[in-house]
Amino acid sequence: LRWLGIFSSEKITPRGNPLDTICATLEQKMQYDEGERDLVMLQHKFEIELRDGTRQTRLSTLCEYGSTEPGGYSAMAKLVGIPCAVAVKQVLDGTLAEKGVLAPMNSKINDPLIKELKKYGIACKEETLA
Repeated sequence: LRWLGIFSSEKITPRGNPLDTICATLEQKMQYDEGERDLVMLQHKFEIELRDGTRQTRLSTLCEYGSTEPGGYSAMAKLVGIPCAVAVKQVLDGTLAEKGVLAPMNSKINDPLIKELKKYGIACKEETLA
């Protein structure tokens, strides 16, 4: 809160409401400096017991850095926008023909999406630890 300037005597320009005022302050304080970029990292850890009773741990890791180029995409923008666009395209072209609200645990949904996302450099690294 101190870093944000909540306790500062420095004048601020009020925006429409307190939330907008804090957001404007955050926008100023949290801009990337030249050469900085964002990082998105997602990791799922699965503890699995196989039919024969043996156990193993599997990791699925996604790591994406944003662009350092002016006007380049942040990692967050890339990892939100591209999967959404790919899914919409596949619904429109009939690749994804299932109807309704669907859990993404079906190979009819996952396989075409994963295949297309790899073309954009978006993929999880899969590891079996033991």
